[in-house]
Order: sequence, then structure tokens, then C-alpha cells
Amino acid sequence: MKEILMYKQPAGNWKEALPLGNGRLGAMDFGGAWRETLQLDESTYWSGEASEENNRADSRELLAQIREALLEEDYERADELGHGFVGNKNNYGTNLPVGNFYIDCFPEGRPEKEWEEAAGADTVTDFVRRLYLEEARSEVSFKAGGSIYRREVFLSNPAQAAVIHMDTRPGKPFALRIRVEGIASRVGITEERQQDYLIRGQARETLHSDGLTGVNLAGRIRVVTDGYHHLEESGIWVENATRATLLVDLETDMFQPDPEETAGRRLEEAWQKGYERLRQEHIQDVSALYNRMDISLGAEDMRELPTDERLRKQTEGKEDPGLAALLFQYGRYLLIASSREDSPLPTHMGGIWNDNIYNNIDCTQDMHVDMNLQMQYWLAALCALPECYQPAFAYMRDILVPSGEKTAAGVYGAKGWTAHVVTNPWGFTSLGWSYNWGVWSLGGVWCAALIWDYYEFTGDKDFLREWWPALKGAAEFAADYVFPDEKSGFYMTGPSYSPENMFSVDGKEYFLSLSTTCDCILVREILDIIAKGYQELSLERDSFLEKCVEIRENLPPYRIGSRGQLQEWFHDFDEPIPNHRHTSHLLGLYPFSQIRPEEQPQLAQAAYESIRRRLEDFEITSWGMNMLMGYYARLCDGEKALAIYQDTLRRLVKPNLSSVMSDETSMWAGTWELDGNTGLTASMAEMLVQSHGDVIRILPALPDEWRNGYVKGICLRGGQKADIYWRDGIPEKVVLVCGKDEKRLLCYGDQKQEIDLKTGERKEYSWKSGKFEIVQAGLRRQ
Repeated sequence: MKEILMYKQPAGNWKEALPLGNGRLGAMDFGGAWRETLQLDESTYWSGEASEENNRADSRELLAQIREALLEEDYERADELGHGFVGNKNNYGTNLPVGNFYIDCFPEGRPEKEWEEAAGADTVTDFVRRLYLEEARSEVSFKAGGSIYRREVFLSNPAQAAVIHMDTRPGKPFALRIRVEGIASRVGITEERQQDYLIRGQARETLHSDGLTGVNLAGRIRVVTDGYHHLEESGIWVENATRATLLVDLETDMFQPDPEETAGRRLEEAWQKGYERLRQEHIQDVSALYNRMDISLGAEDMRELPTDERLRKQTEGKEDPGLAALLFQYGRYLLIASSREDSPLPTHMGGIWNDNIYNNIDCTQDMHVDMNLQMQYWLAALCALPECYQPAFAYMRDILVPSGEKTAAGVYGAKGWTAHVVTNPWGFTSLGWSYNWGVWSLGGVWCAALIWDYYEFTGDKDFLREWWPALKGAAEFAADYVFPDEKSGFYMTGPSYSPENMFSVDGKEYFLSLSTTCDCILVREILDIIAKGYQELSLERDSFLEKCVEIRENLPPYRIGSRGQLQEWFHDFDEPIPNHRHTSHLLGLYPFSQIRPEEQPQLAQAAYESIRRRLEDFEITSWGMNMLMGYYARLCDGEKALAIYQDTLRRLVKPNLSSVMSDETSMWAGTWELDGNTGLTASMAEMLVQSHGDVIRILPALPDEWRNGYVKGICLRGGQKADIYWRDGIPEKVVLVCGKDEKRLLCYGDQKQEIDLKTGERKEYSWKSGKFEIVQAGLRRQ
């Protein structure tokens, strides 16, 4: 089923524009008729610079003093000391949008006077713009003056270039004017060189750096047309053309020694191929990834309506399960567009797109590792896109680990590596520079857990061996970060926050404590991963493994508080912000599987109570809502998960289907974060299938609105892939393609039965008389 976003008018703002990307270059296509606007972004276009002075010299001394105060439950003293337990921001920097690429079209040829308005807009009929997810291309078409105008845009990963193609039928000559204007920095067309037009810019800004540091940008535009073209002060002019193809590349010197030469070489190679071949290679490249999965959640009778109209009808109460399926695939599309195997960096807060909001507030357009970066990748292996993980892994190895080793040693006197709340391409791994959010030490541990997620889904032991040093290094930090407390008998963590929350004692609010539930979850998780890794790689048991096992067995357990909630802190503190956006004390329920409702019903009930309390006037964020959906999915409550989904659509999802942080009046000013969409896809997938340990759970949280449907190609831990078909809420057929020899429990509702899986085998089951029966088994077709 081909998924398309479709509109009958141009985009009026950023949240109506359509995203395109090749893993490095990003574009937001506004899709006008006579004026096309493409906002161009490049993932390495960063201000700032690397610094060896992010860690403060007195951090280790403060660490010991704060721990002593917290062990004595002297939160006032810990708070006083804690204000100095921060890092230095220095020239931290931010990713900046490159600029707007304007293409003005003149259907009657070049006008005699300067033109600024949309000429002839009233003559346009049959206007439509589309985004084809399967082919990762946008298209605008309309009629005017007896001709059909068509414009197509795609950002090719094989060519590493943006391609904009325009033509008319019948071939009536038109003129174009092409301009580039920087958004947050000076960017523009500087000169004509041979057959290219050069673009130059510098990533300089003064809020997150000194205005003097940042990368330099070099780009090129090549025009291929049956008309002629030249550069003037007002822009590049293309005249007497019936068709034109613009090839665009942007490069920076972050990783390229000669970005101008790189851009020229790439455009030359693209030009040699020509538009049709570029288009074909691009579509083949993207569709090979995108078409690994297919999904239907029910009726598709509204798919012919414009997407913004579908969204409006849904928020008014009209059932549209097809829109849910579209949003599911949209999250996969966005990850493909923003994170490819050859991407130079992992996704930042906006993926590779930049609405220029974070650049103008205290929060930067960077990588947040206390939730956001991780959530951006949760769908990768689950939804058949494991390659998309690779930029995050390479970033860990090449940037986070070497820098994080210095931070671990300098701040904590620990082995291994760590990162805190925020990080960037310059290797910032220090404590955050602000006391009210920056003291949280396990961002590196949580990032490293993504490596294990990839391995669980793929079973690739060569991969695990390659990335074992990064995993082990994160565990080494965790093992040294904890310390024994004679009074409680536990290994404690901290000083730390429960991100980014605070608690109160005797009516006064504090941030720092020991052994927050979130800390204990993450330390437990990485140590458990290490124990499993030793077994998977057949490593000999050694003193480090013994240490990991001992610590894991003596961490503070989950606790249920006086209000029936899962405690967020070691002590049952009062909660001054019970509706806080972060719910990190529930990570053991989702995305991890430390709390399994069937095995630990009391903890599951406490999690329910925690969610209930948070939901009372919840501090709405897109990723926060996705977490609530994931929790309810793990609790097998499909109707409550659907209610969160519907509330997300009503409050956060915009016409281009971006799920934004909050509204424009919030401190985030309505910015978009990639995890708003990728996290939505991941939590929807959890409603359809779950796989942990030896259990495969079919349709664990299917709501009645999705009572009929199918999902094909979804991935399971253990290396299996599944196709699931259901009718009236009951599975009709389950097809498993087996990744390795093993026995699993196939579950639906309360029913479980053991199945025997063989490597490469395809098994088809039907649900009859309250159990799964084998319909067909055999080797899968190659």
C-alpha cells in the first residue's frame, strides 16, 4: 500500500512543509506554485568548537562532599555544593539551518521589472502537492495558461545531492530565478565557476558560542536545462526553458578537508548520470528500505482526502485507522531520511531538519541523551531498519567514547566512559552547565544499551564483538560510579537527578539525591547486558564480570510508595511536580523489560498509579506522550494507549504530521523533535507485538479501533520476522521467519504455547479453538 501525504495548497509555515532527506542533507519543501521555497539543512553545519576544558578541576572533590551530605540526608548542604558540580559550556555551539532556497517561476518569461509576489497565482488551478513516502520525493503539479506545470524534489543518498526538476506539458518556455538566503547565519551564492554556482557560508552565532567559531560551508548548484542560465546580482537566471534540473550539494569542513572540491565532484558525478537515472537510483535505494514493512490498521476510506483534512476529521472524532498506519510509516520514513549508514552524524533533536527555534533559546539543536537520541532510534531494529542505527554507533565510538573516558576519569575517578544530558559533534560529555538539569551521569550507559538492542534483534555476533569495547566501557563506568553504603547495604548511585525532575523535603524543593530509580534501572540494565554478552561471546568469567554480578544483585530494588506509585527516588519523597514531563522511573517497564506485568503484578499496578498521577494535567511533550503509549502497551492496555495516541493527534500533530514538543506558549515554543514521530512509531509497534526473553506476544495491546488489519515484516528479538493478520481483534494468521534455532513461547491473551524454531525456516500459524496451529512450515524462499 503506497503511503502519500497530499495537500491542495502550498505550505504556509514550517509545520506544513514536507521533509526530505538523504541522511546528511535535509530539506523542508513548502511547495508553492510560482514560488518554491526549500529550506536546506546540513547535519554538520555546526557553530562552536571542541574544548579540553569542559570538565571542572574541582569536580572529584565536590563529588565526594556531595555524596557525604546526601548519605547524611543533608539536602540543603548537597544543594549548596551542587551548584558548583556542573560543566563548562565554552563554545558548545548548535546545529544551524543553512538557508532558504527560493525558485521563482515566470510562465511568460523574464519580467521587465523586479518581481516579488506570486505572479499569476490567480490563474492556477488543480494545484496539488504530495510526499511519496515509499519513494522519498515531493511533487507539485498545477495547471495555468493551458499548460501543466510539474516540479519534483528528492534528496539522493547514492548521489549525495538534492535534485529539483521542473517541466511543463506542452513545452511552453518559462524563466526561473534562483536565490539562496541564510536563515541563522550568512549564506549565499557567491560566484559562477565554470558550469557551477558556488554557495558559501559560516556557522557563526553568539547565543551558544562566541560568534567566531564553527564550521565553514561550501556548496554548489548546477543547472541542467534546454534553456540558458547565468548569474546576476538578483540571483541565478534560467531563461527560455521548458525543463530544468537543479543539482545541489552542501558540504562543511567538519569532516571534509576540501568541502568545495567534494561538492564539485559529487555534482559532476550526478550530472554524468542525468535526471532519469538519478531518480531511478534514488527510488530503488529508498524503497529497498521502506518496503521491508507494510501495515494496515483498518479502513482506508479516507486516504483520498488531503492529509490536513484527514487530521482535522480525526481530531473531531472521526475514526481513521488508516491515518494511524500512515503515521506509523511516516516515523520509519523520517528515520530513513535522517540516519543512513553513511551519515556523518547521528540525528540531533530535529533529526537533520531545523526549525530554528532551539537556536534561539537556552536549549540547543544538539543531541540530548537523557531520552531523545535513544527514542529516535527505538524503531530502527524493531521496524526493519537496523542499518539506520549505524551513525549513532559510529558517533559513540569515534566521539563519545574517547571524550567520555576523560570525563569519567576527571569528574568521577572512574574507568570506562560516560556522557551526561547533552552532547555534540565536538565531544561534549561533561556535566551540563546548568544546575537545574545538568547533573545526570548515565547518558553514555543509555546510549550503549542501543548496541545491545541491535544485537538482540539481529543476533549478529560479529557486530557484538566489534562493539563490545564500547559496551564494556559503559559498564566499567557504571561499576565504578556506584559505591557501597554500609547503612542501607546497597550499592548507591549519585549524586544525580531523576531527569529533569525535583523532589521536596519539609516543603523545600531539591534536585540532588542518591540512587534515583532511573539511575538504578540503567545501571542494572548495562550490568545485565554485560552478563549476557559474556555468555553470547563465550568469554571466560573474570573479576570484572564477578564485580558486575555482585553490584547488580545489590542495587536498590524497585519500591512502591505511600501513594501506591512506583517510587521515583530512593526515599518516598513528596513530588512538587506530579505531572512532570519526564517519567524516567518507569523505564524498567518501557523501553526495557525489567518489569513484566505477568510476573510482577504489584510493580505493574504501581506503574499504573504513577502514570495516572502524571496524567493529571500532564506536562505535554511529544516524546512524553510516546512514553505513556509505550507504558500502556507493555501493560497490555490497548484502549488507554489509543487514548494517548488520539490526544497526541489532537494536541501535538501538525498538518505535515510532525508531532511537536508542545504549543508555542511553552518554554519549547512549539518546536519539532524527531522523536515525536519515531517514538510514536515505536510505541505503536509495541501495541502489535512484543518479544522479550523466550516470549513472543501477539497483539498485546490492540485497541478496538484497529480491530482489523495486518503488519508485515516487523522484527522480533532473536532474529525473527513476523507477519501478523487479524480480524475482529483476533489473530487469523501469524507467519514467522526464523533467525536461529530456539524454542519460544507464542502468546496471545492468556494463552501460551511452546514453538520450535529452526534457522531459515518459515512457519505459518493460525489461531483456532484458543490456540495456534501450524498451517505450513518450510525453508523460506531466498
